[in-house]
Amino acid sequence: MSLPKKNSLFLFLFLYLALFSSCKKEDLPVSNESNLEYVISGSAIIHNDKPLQLIGANAFHVFSVGSGDMNSWNLDIAREFIGNSKETPLTAGPIQSSNGSYLYSLQSIVDDNRKNNRITILCAFGWDGNSETEFTGKSPTQTFWWNAYKVTLRQWAVQFKNQADVWIEVWNEPYRYDRADGYTDTQWMSDMNELTTIIRDTGNKNIILIPCAEQGQDESVLLNKANEFLANKSNILFDIHAYEKWLLDNPSSIDSRLSQLQNKKIPVIFGETAPMNAGHVMDPKPFLGILSTRGLSVCAWVWKKDATDQDALLTTAGLPNDNNNNNWGSTFKNLSLSPRNP
Repeated sequence: MSLPKKNSLFLFLFLYLALFSSCKKEDLPVSNESNLEYVISGSAIIHNDKPLQLIGANAFHVFSVGSGDMNSWNLDIAREFIGNSKETPLTAGPIQSSNGSYLYSLQSIVDDNRKNNRITILCAFGWDGNSETEFTGKSPTQTFWWNAYKVTLRQWAVQFKNQADVWIEVWNEPYRYDRADGYTDTQWMSDMNELTTIIRDTGNKNIILIPCAEQGQDESVLLNKANEFLANKSNILFDIHAYEKWLLDNPSSIDSRLSQLQNKKIPVIFGETAPMNAGHVMDPKPFLGILSTRGLSVCAWVWKKDATDQDALLTTAGLPNDNNNNNWGSTFKNLSLSPRNP
C-alpha cells in the first residue's frame, strides 16, 4: 500500500538527513586544488617533462600561516618546521598546544603555500614541542615516540596523498653526527624502508624525502646504499644538510663529492644550509655557487626576521640579514633571484 504524499516527504527528509549526518567532515574527500605533477627521474626533479632546480627556505608557518612575503625572493619551496608533530592539527583552525603555543593546521599551511605557487615539504622536527624530543641526533627506533609517530606519519600521508605539491620528509636529522650510537647503514636502510612503506601503503605517490646519516650531513650512506634503497620505489628524493662537513670542505672536494652522487644518478636536495651551526661562522657562498652550476636544489635555514640570529635570512624590517654572517641574507637572495639551472 502506498504512503500518503505528506508521509513520503517526511520519510525522504529523514533518510536524507540521516545520510548527510553520517558523513563526518573528516570522511569527505580532500579537494586537490593543485594539478601539479612532480616526479623523480634519475637524479632529476621533473615537472611537466622538464627538469627543475628549486630554491627554497625552511619556515615556521606552523606558528603563523602566510608565505606571501617569500614571493619577492622567488622561492620555490617552503620546508615547514613541524616541531610538535603530536599535536599539530591536520585541518581546521589553529589550536593551542599543551605547552601554550598556537599551532596552525598542516592543510592551512599547504593551502597558503599553494596559493603562492610554492611546494610544501612537511618535516617533523620534534614530537611534542619540547627540546628533549627533537628529531635530531637520535636513532628513530630508540625514541619513545617511535610507534606513535608512525601513526601520525600515516595520517599525514592520507591527508595529502592527492596533493602532488606536498612532499613529506620522514625524519629530520637521524643518528648522531659521530656515529657513537652504533649507527650502521643497515639500520638506516631498515628505518627508512619502514617509514617509506607507511606512506606508500596509504596510496600516497607524492615525492618522499629521505634524510642522510650523521644528523643529515653524511652522504656516504647514499653512495653505499641509495641504489639498493631505490629498487622498486619511485619518487624518492634524498635530503643532505650542508653545515660543517660540507661548508668547511674545499670547493674542489665539494665538486668531486657531488660528482659521485650525480654519476650514480642519486637524486638529492640540500634541505638545509646556513653559516652557523655548532661552531664558528662559515661561508656558504662557494658551496651555493657549485650547487647553482650543477643545477642542484637547496633550501636555506632559515626564513626568519631576526638580525641577531646569524642564520636568519631577514632583519626585523624584512631586509636581507647580513649581520656578522658572511652576508648570508644577500647571498641567498641573490641565488634565489637568479635564473634556475636547468
